Amino acid sequence: MSVYLFDMEGHTVAFRRTWTDPYVFDLDGHWIGWFPWDDNDAADLEGHYLGTVVDDRFVRRNDWYDRPCPPVPASPGRVSHTGAPQPAHQFWNCFAYEDVRLRHHA
Repeated sequence: MSVYLFDMEGHTVAFRRTWTDPYVFDLDGHWIGWFPWDDNDAADLEGHYLGTVVDDRFVRRNDWYDRPCPPVPASPGRVSHTGAPQPAHQFWNCFAYEDVRLRHHA
């Protein structure tokens, strides 16, 4: 079952195939980022900071910074999410984050 990620207001915005999946996808299954630094920070497909997973939220830290990124891995291709998202958890750290800016595909 997919791991759904939510914005600040609790709307589903992205997913991972599992909690340890190194890739993150938009809700249409397009690959939008990956986790190159062995932490919860994701890079976009150009190697720049995209957002951070905090509990079940996919948000941008207010203190983010670009850092060296390894080469972008091969594309996992387009995927489909499975199951339905559960309700988002309470998110108490709103002051430190903002919504991730996701590109919309045509």
